[in-house]
Amino acid sequence: MSSDILKNLNPGIEDLNPYEPGRSIEEVVDEFDLDEVVKLASNENPLGASPKALSSLTELKNDLHLYPDGNGTKLKKEIAFHENVSVDNIIIGNGSNEILELAARTFLNPNTSAIASKHAFAVYKIVTQSAGASLIEIPTLNWGHDLDSFANYLEQNTKVIFIANPNNPTGTYNSHKEVHTLLKKVPASVLVVLDCAYFEYVTKADYVRPIDLLKEFNNLIITKSFSKIHGLASIRVGYGIANPSLIEVLNRIRQPFNVNAIAQAMASIAINDKEHIQQSIKLNSEQYEFLFNQLSKLGLECIPSVGNFISFKGGFTGQELFYGLMKKGVIVRPVDLYDMKDFIRVTIGTESENLKFIGAIEELL
Repeated sequence: MSSDILKNLNPGIEDLNPYEPGRSIEEVVDEFDLDEVVKLASNENPLGASPKALSSLTELKNDLHLYPDGNGTKLKKEIAFHENVSVDNIIIGNGSNEILELAARTFLNPNTSAIASKHAFAVYKIVTQSAGASLIEIPTLNWGHDLDSFANYLEQNTKVIFIANPNNPTGTYNSHKEVHTLLKKVPASVLVVLDCAYFEYVTKADYVRPIDLLKEFNNLIITKSFSKIHGLASIRVGYGIANPSLIEVLNRIRQPFNVNAIAQAMASIAINDKEHIQQSIKLNSEQYEFLFNQLSKLGLECIPSVGNFISFKGGFTGQELFYGLMKKGVIVRPVDLYDMKDFIRVTIGTESENLKFIGAIEELL
């Protein structure tokens, strides 16, 4: 087949690699003929979805022939109440990734650039270069975002800054003061995207207070996800919070009916299931300490994390350990894609899942 059509790719796409999702349980079971597999690869909530949200599924069976609410009215009201903002401050998306893409499509083009930290979430590069823009990567400080230096990398054509707080895959975070100081330095014409997908897991007292920042800065959009603490990764729903004029612009290019009815109904309930949220935080905090200590005792270098995952390396080849663990029924994530050669990222699971992982890695090291 002729490759002539590929000569017309938009600028930036030629140099992109597809996003690599974690391996699924089904494909690992089939490949290695295993009876039991635990997945600790994609930072999912090991407790699953909110039980209250799951109960909403039966109520939708008679409405599946209808389009979902294109405005997401009920879900936006619940989010607005939860975040203590106006409904006009909210946009909902097919996962928070869609909000990142909307921001890039709105403000980036081949004549512009965006800024992100090295070792930051891979989607920032994907949405930037697919818009034809160039990505400026800032060197890290102790594996974290060096926000003090971000302003030094601003170019005349820089239109967007991406900040992952906490960052995936390193698990590092920036304080409220650090983010506020950066926003004071950034021109009001540059959009700052504050990606808070793992917000609820952070227990640090100096962690960022996004809504306080939103009250002061009109060039800020905060993104959050229902895929992590709420356990709704498979139905794809997230949201953005920004000033109403910015939300209105993003809505101009948002696809109609972008969030399905099941996702809207479940998310509307999950955001208010305080018991499930607190149980998830408690489990994560307890099991983080266990995993971090066990990995450290094995002589592995762990990056301190405030999320629901830990990235580590040691005297092993990342890909070899990845496949070795899969053969023993444990799926983790190699993060070579993030320029972190031979690092492995493991999601913090339940006690039994973590014990299976530690037992498997002890046998392989």
